[in-house]
Amino acid sequence: MRVRLPGLYIILGLVLAGLIHIVAVLTLPMLAPKNAHARLAALGPANTMIELPAAAPGRQALPMMAPDVRYAFCRFDLADGPVRLNATVADELWLIGLYTPEGENFYSVGGADMKRSEIDLVIATTDQTVEEASADAPESSDDVIVVNSPVTEGIALIRAPLAGPSRASRAERALESTHCGPYTKSG
Repeated sequence: MRVRLPGLYIILGLVLAGLIHIVAVLTLPMLAPKNAHARLAALGPANTMIELPAAAPGRQALPMMAPDVRYAFCRFDLADGPVRLNATVADELWLIGLYTPEGENFYSVGGADMKRSEIDLVIATTDQTVEEASADAPESSDDVIVVNSPVTEGIALIRAPLAGPSRASRAERALESTHCGPYTKSG
């Protein structure tokens, strides 16, 4: 079986098109001008909890936001030491997730998995310790969850679904009381 010259060009063209497609798909996320970290950076400073307005068509800080869910986020920066996140979880539907600037999730906990309504997270890199924040260890270390972050900058996102109109105000009040900031013993 002998391949004719035009057939060879067609096969080479298809192989080249496939390679170009693979390279384009793999490099596109790196070329995107506004990832979630960049979008959220424009909304406020690092190590501060910021509540996002309710999602509506054309008014979404992040893609795929649900209108019946309230969101709060903290862009954490661990360059100066660990960061502490405190939240009162209003119900079992809540979700707290920690993400790298590229959007990769490295920690999440749902309200149904928590044994108490208060959550206290200390986010630190693997080479940081709580003592670096010039504070003693927490009074009750059983109540504090220490999360080792693979990156020095990232996003802590809280999703608070509104489980019906009667529980919406409770969820919104709990979301407003969340705190994110540099680690201190008193929180």
